[in-house]
Amino acid sequence: MKSDMSGKKYVCNNAKIECSLCTKPIGKLVVTSNAVKLQDKTWATVKDNQKSNLKFSGKCIKSPKQKIPCKAIIAPTKWINIGEILIQNDKALLECSTIKCSYGGATITIKDHIQKSEPESIEPTDVDSITPDEPISNTVASSEFSN
Repeated sequence: MKSDMSGKKYVCNNAKIECSLCTKPIGKLVVTSNAVKLQDKTWATVKDNQKSNLKFSGKCIKSPKQKIPCKAIIAPTKWINIGEILIQNDKALLECSTIKCSYGGATITIKDHIQKSEPESIEPTDVDSITPDEPISNTVASSEFSN
């Protein structure tokens, strides 16, 4: 079951993508649209919609005799279900974003956005408190300089 944040995480470079018509359905999204980073990884945007961005190593089931590599015939269209945040004037992709391949007709989905998770709560540590090695004095020391 997905959390309430489903569809709210932004997609980063090398995110895992999936095409049900590829003999090796899990691929990766390679960001080339910008150099803006999110958690040390470049953000994916709507401009990451070219053959060079969607990397699959299998063959397309819809190709003749299922022999043509996906990377040779993949024909991505336009990303949908995108974010509102602009990255260098292009909208960012969200984990719920999808893109259709016009060759086989499959909808390519994001399987892992690879944005790092943040803890929901921080647990207390076993350390009771921090105490100095020497007692702290409330007295202010004064010294006079003489020539």
